[in-house]
Order: sequence, then C-alpha cells, then structure tokens
Amino acid sequence: MTYSADIWAEAIGRQPSFSWHLNRNVKILALSGSLRAASINSALLRVTRDLAPAAIEVCLFTRLGDLPLYNPDLENAPPAVAQRLREEVASADAMLIASPEYAHGVSGTIKNALDWLVAFEGFADKPVAILNATPRARHADAALRETLITMSATLIEAASITLSLPSANISEAELLAMPEIVSLLTDVLAKIQRTVKRLPDMKPFLGSSLYIDSQHPAIVAQAAKLAEGCADEEAIAKRCFEFVRDEIKHSWDYRLTPVTCKASEVLIHGTGYCYAKSHLLAALLRANAIPAGLCYQRLTLDGNQPPYCLHGLNAVYLVQYGWYRVDARGNKPGVAADFCPPLEKLAFSIVNPLEQDLPDIHAEPLTAVIKALTEHQTVEQVYEHLPDVEETSE
Repeated sequence: MTYSADIWAEAIGRQPSFSWHLNRNVKILALSGSLRAASINSALLRVTRDLAPAAIEVCLFTRLGDLPLYNPDLENAPPAVAQRLREEVASADAMLIASPEYAHGVSGTIKNALDWLVAFEGFADKPVAILNATPRARHADAALRETLITMSATLIEAASITLSLPSANISEAELLAMPEIVSLLTDVLAKIQRTVKRLPDMKPFLGSSLYIDSQHPAIVAQAAKLAEGCADEEAIAKRCFEFVRDEIKHSWDYRLTPVTCKASEVLIHGTGYCYAKSHLLAALLRANAIPAGLCYQRLTLDGNQPPYCLHGLNAVYLVQYGWYRVDARGNKPGVAADFCPPLEKLAFSIVNPLEQDLPDIHAEPLTAVIKALTEHQTVEQVYEHLPDVEETSE
C-alpha cells in the first residue's frame, strides 16, 4: 500500500484525519489469566482501570472462571458466558491482557478464553497489549505473544511491558502509591489510545511484515531501549533516527558484508545499504507505535548524467507536523542529514533535472529493492545492480 500526496508541501503541518475516532471514548477490555482473589495480575488491571482518564474506559471481564473448556462442537452455538465474552471483545476497541506463568506456560484460564476467540471474526485484527507482572515470566509472555499473533491480533508492542514489582503480594493501594508503576500504566493507556485512533488510517504503516519485522524480539528490545526516558513521540523518533544513522554502518561506505534486507538482519549485523537502513528505522518506529513508511529518490550515481539509481529513506508521521521525511543513510563528508521537523535535512538534494523525489509513501519496500538486496551476496554485487525504477506506481 502507498500513500500518495504532495507530502513535501501539503502534508507538512497537516493535522491527523482521525476526527471520528478522536471524538469518542476508547473502550479497553481487560482479561486476567489468574482466578486468585489476591492475583497481582488482576490487581494491575484494576489499577489500570482506576488510572484511566475520562476518554478511556477499561472494562474487566471477570467471568473467565465460568467458561467451560473449549469445545469445537459448540462453536456455532456457544454457551452464554462464551457468547458474552465474544460480545465484549467485539465492542472493545482494544484488549489488555495480564496473565501469570504456570510451568513455563500461560495459564489455562487465559488459553481457554483465547480458544473461544480463535474462530471469532470479531477478534481478528483486534489491538492487544500485554502486561507481564514479573520478569521471570518470560516463557508465558513469549507464548502469549505467539498465540495472539497466530490469531491475527494486532499486538501493540509499545504498550506491552514487563513490570518489576518488589513482591507479588502488593495491594492496589500500594501499587497506586508507586509513582513509577503509575507512570508506566498511564503510559500504557496512552499508547493503546493512540494506536486505536490511528489504526483505521495508519494500519499499513504500523504493522510488522517480512522485511519490516517490527515484532522480532531484537527489534522490540532495541525499540524499547531507544524509547526509554523520552518525553514524547518526537523524541522517540529522533532517537531512533539517530541510532540508525550513526550506529548502523552503510554497507558501501564501509564495504561491509553480509548484504542485509530484513530490519532484524540490519540490526543484528549492524550494517545495511540505505534501503535496508530505512527498513530498520521503519521497524523501530512501528515497534514504538509510530507510523512509518518508506520513500525513495531517483538520483545519479556520479555527477549530472546517467546511470541512475534509487535511494531509500523514510517518512514518519508526527502528530504535530504530519508526514515528515528523514534520511538515516549515514553521514560522511558532504552528507549531513538530520532530524529537525518541520524542516527537512536529507542526505541528498535534487540538483539534476532528471533526478526526482518519488512522491509516494510505501508501507512495504519496492520489489526492485528487495530483488537487489536478496539476489546478490556481496556489497560489490549490489552496487553493480543498484535498483532503479522510472515508474513511481510500482
């Protein structure tokens, strides 16, 4: 999918086109995977409900213990409590799940609830965030993520956090008296709300895919590290940009192999052509729930004559400015790209009449780019076969 517009003029300063979604409350359905009366997971969800501002409604579904074991024979005529769960899921804008770990797995309570939702159309693409009450519960956290992704949920990575609590026996009043916990849960609510409002228009630019694999564990971890301590989205976007620009080496500048394409490959190997670096930046931004796309310029390789090739960069959606282009290819003598919205400071200016800014924002890489990065084994081979398209509609 591409977003076509005069993004370099009209889009700068444009406010979000989510008016219908901005004028209604966001409903979050909360599910606890524990049936214990003193469950820390249930307590966290109740505290999150109490912290919710007026524009966010957090509803706890408290009848998971009444659900019978899932029986496929009852799929078309589910028992009343299962039907009620489905109705609550369908009416919710997003879900928030907190579940303990039992024997290195998710609790039977939450797995049974999800089983009743596997074939339910109202769950498909539902935005879901996960609260993990203890760092030790990494097996259940990973398993729950895998199940949700398999069920086609839209996992909100930026709002899925692990909390470090001093004890599992903490009351709600004690949780509310802990400023760090209050701040983290308030931030979770804000990120869920932001994702819900953006999804109808921005879903293609928030999702994970084969080459922009924003749900890869390495990407998720690095995105969270870059977002730590940032006051707002603009600060997160700037930090992600500077990380890719400065810490990931441009493959041709440094003559580095292997040739990378997937965002996770670029991060793991620390190198990539401009196209691959743009895949990584898009993935880091999307993992932080910031819409990001891919842009291209058509430039000469040397001087003002053919041959030409594509140059890859990014567009990031910032609420205050709209779509904003950034170029994280890596600075060097004569190249000084920066992040300074609303002004653009890209690596290359269009100086030749036959060069051009290609006007589309792409959710996925161009086919020509993927071909160049996956069909050649060395940086020299890629350089000899740099992608070039003259049709902007590819």
